[in-house]
Amino acid sequence: MTFSIQQASPPILLIHGGAGKKTKDKTIEAQRQLSLQRILSEVWPQLESGLSALETVTLAVQKLEDCPLFNAGRGAVLQSDGLARLSASLMDGCRGKFSGVMLATHLLNPSRLAAYLQEKEESVVGPLGAQLIAREMGIAPKSPLTPESIQRWMKTLKQPNQGYGTVGAVVMDKQGRLAAATSTGGHGANYPERISDSATVAGNYASAFAAISCTGIGEQIVDDALAARLETRVRDGHTILTASEKCLKEAQTKGREYGWIGIDHQGNECVFCTTETIAWAGKDGNG
Repeated sequence: MTFSIQQASPPILLIHGGAGKKTKDKTIEAQRQLSLQRILSEVWPQLESGLSALETVTLAVQKLEDCPLFNAGRGAVLQSDGLARLSASLMDGCRGKFSGVMLATHLLNPSRLAAYLQEKEESVVGPLGAQLIAREMGIAPKSPLTPESIQRWMKTLKQPNQGYGTVGAVVMDKQGRLAAATSTGGHGANYPERISDSATVAGNYASAFAAISCTGIGEQIVDDALAARLETRVRDGHTILTASEKCLKEAQTKGREYGWIGIDHQGNECVFCTTETIAWAGKDGNG
């Protein structure tokens, strides 16, 4: 599946709710799409009013984390020991600053911690660091576990599946600055403390040239250094569209299962995936 627009006028906002197999429950699929459109409509006016790219991706991903329909924050899947471990990252393309949190527990918005780290010397922390930062920020511990996530976990233990998902956002603001954010609950019923791509530059990357957020099977995204590879190709002269077409062909040859959203410095924007579907929504200055 591919979607692209050439040289849109800023600001530009793309968000996604994960790539994977189509769900048999059409009601859930419709609810997810409605949630993406709602979040887009809530964030867009602030971006249009002058919110920066970094502030916008942070806001968008926090709203996605707050929606229990996606595998992030409140909707995070549980690992094999029944604990939700959340990972998230932000990258400010203007400053070239990456920040992330890996395997955070007992909180709902790991992206808030990643945003806090944008102003710190440390860039990426693990679960203990996340716990200490949350305390510094005055965030009270809160479990993302819900009756629904526990039910899904018990079902997955009996019948393992390849369900996966992520949420993310990429933005070009009115000043042409780029930023990307990605957040996930990881793979359902995987090994405890399995680390996803979402808090690495393979899954989330932004520079003065491009902003990319990836979703899908994290190990494959890491093996292909996907987000960084896309950005490098744009930096070397490709548009995000031609870079994505090249990466898509490589991914299909390898049998990969992932997708991404991206914007480049020329205002080109795209959504690509090798999977059956990717949930996304977007808006730009062209209307």
